[in-house]
Amino acid sequence: MKRTFEIFAALIVLFAAVFTVGTVAAQRGEGQRGGGERANQPARPPMDSTPKNFDTRDYKIRVVTVTEGLKYPYSFLFLPDGSILVNELEGRMRLIRDGKLDPQAISGVPEVHYAAGRGGLMDIVLHPKFAQNHLVYFTYDKTGDKGTTQAVARGELKGNQLTNVKDVFVAEAWGKAEGHLSARMNFGHDGMLYMAISDHNMPEAVARGDSDAGKVIRITEDGKLPAKSPIPGYGPEIFATGFRDPHSIVPIPGSDDFWEVEHGDELNRVTAGGNYGWPFVSTGEGNPIGPAPAGLKLTEPFVKQWPVFHFSGLLIYSGNKFPKWKDNIFIGCLQTEEIHRVVIGKDGATFREPLFKMLGQQVRDVKQGPDGYIYFTTNDQMGRVMRVEPVN
Repeated sequence: MKRTFEIFAALIVLFAAVFTVGTVAAQRGEGQRGGGERANQPARPPMDSTPKNFDTRDYKIRVVTVTEGLKYPYSFLFLPDGSILVNELEGRMRLIRDGKLDPQAISGVPEVHYAAGRGGLMDIVLHPKFAQNHLVYFTYDKTGDKGTTQAVARGELKGNQLTNVKDVFVAEAWGKAEGHLSARMNFGHDGMLYMAISDHNMPEAVARGDSDAGKVIRITEDGKLPAKSPIPGYGPEIFATGFRDPHSIVPIPGSDDFWEVEHGDELNRVTAGGNYGWPFVSTGEGNPIGPAPAGLKLTEPFVKQWPVFHFSGLLIYSGNKFPKWKDNIFIGCLQTEEIHRVVIGKDGATFREPLFKMLGQQVRDVKQGPDGYIYFTTNDQMGRVMRVEPVN
């Protein structure tokens, strides 16, 4: 009997240890590519396709599948005719019409360096005058003699083909590392194109004014540089600095500033000339090389999260399907498989709420559809475009 008890007690201790290690690893994002991003992992059982209902503070919502069959869909957008354009991280651009995925990828996309979930073919935006010029801009990882960097290219979308494709900006962020290769972008209210660039696992480069790593840069629609940077001594393209792994950048209505989310997890209000801390300080992830130089003014995150959710896409809602959520921020979360709603006050978040949790696939990009519903992509080998709608 004593021997049986000892064996039983040892098993309990072993189970507790395994559970603790697993919990800590999950909080840190260990065991997953890119700090919470799943890539090159064994395929999981397909997620149930039936609509799922959830209760939130203001609404009952339903999450439904619009399209499946995508492989690691990253960013997406809506075309004027209602079609959906999607970038798959491995280097394919796909078109969805009336909920059906075209089996043929769009041709004309340049060769993309795919880094197992950490980089590849990423963001996609339309030129503000797309209806006239059909120009599509996209960010991707590009290889060269000095390793890999992030670039912005554009091309004319004609049916299922991109034509006249060319790089309009290639970041001075070359390196050999395979981590932190993301690049997100958006047109600002001033008509300039803004691109948030990860540090490429080169924190020392973020602190230099001659490197684009860990920066938000701005260029014209043709890739021309401004006359000067708002940061003295920095390259003219550099708008702000101090970023580790940006995963979205969105212009704030009625302002020259931007909301930016870090994979670490931070929500930053980006202003011209701002320094957001990396590599001198960190809110939870990464190993800072601080202290910061004397006199250097750093801007604290507007919102920070620990343990990390691994923030990804970001939406400022302006539609009429969820009127109580107007001007709220919605953040896709990889680790917790959710969309996180944030109500913003003057000095930070006044309310935070998950719309759902542990959906079955990681939430990557979040956008508002022309119909006013909330759409998102899931980060998986069997990825989807999904829609959030109110339950009447």
